[in-house]
Amino acid sequence: MTNKSKDLLGALIKQIEEPSAPLDTWAPQHCGAIDIRITSDGVWHHAGSPIKRDKLVKLFAKVLCQEDGQYYLKTPVEKMAIEVEDAPLLIVDWRLQSESHHAAHDVLVCKDNVGREFIVGEAHPLIVREDVNAQQLPYLLLPHGVEAKIARAVFYAWAQELIETTHEGFVIYSGATSFSLGSGA
Repeated sequence: MTNKSKDLLGALIKQIEEPSAPLDTWAPQHCGAIDIRITSDGVWHHAGSPIKRDKLVKLFAKVLCQEDGQYYLKTPVEKMAIEVEDAPLLIVDWRLQSESHHAAHDVLVCKDNVGREFIVGEAHPLIVREDVNAQQLPYLLLPHGVEAKIARAVFYAWAQELIETTHEGFVIYSGATSFSLGSGA
């Protein structure tokens, strides 16, 4: 990737991705657990009932992190564990964005279920891992160790429009970076 391409991609990232809370600079004491559970379909619950206020879920998502395999809601003064069945967020939409006229592939921009957008690439790679039902599925790595599962409709759209079959298996491209989605075997 040339310096000009890096500069264009950096400008695109700055334009699309909203800044996250500075969770890495906060070092609060662990305060126990809070009765928040996120089911495998991405629905947030408090005390057994779905949280219906989207703004509250968006606020919680901004202070969500994963440390040592445990998800937390983290503020400057406290860190509270929450239960996550699979991944706390879902990728529910996507689009291709032209990085430059010289790029071999457009960049893949993914939108999560709380409305944030992320560019698939080195900072936010696609990985394949087992879900709670022991199926191999793609996930997008987000800031602070958070994962977002790729929704089935998004994956099917990718399969029709973006995924290429190579001698190594199924591959998807975002800009100059490729991601393996498995062998299909």
